[in-house]
Amino acid sequence: MGALELRNKLTEQFNLFIQDDSKLVALDGIFDAMNVVDSPSLVSEEHYKIVEERRRKYHSGETKGSSWEEVKQSLKSKYGF
Repeated sequence: MGALELRNKLTEQFNLFIQDDSKLVALDGIFDAMNVVDSPSLVSEEHYKIVEERRRKYHSGETKGSSWEEVKQSLKSKYGF
């Protein structure tokens, strides 16, 4: 489907949707969510670099991860729960 066809389809659906007053509040919430200005990340750039480096090491085989089952078994063995 091309952009023009998609635009026309969405316009038709939108026109039907807004005829129901109860859906206007939901639609307003969707638009508010879409128009949120990007806020600075709570995670520092330095932490992103650490995660990126660990991911690189994992994918290159320098380090090894554990499955969730292995982690659970280790915790059960170590702490008894």
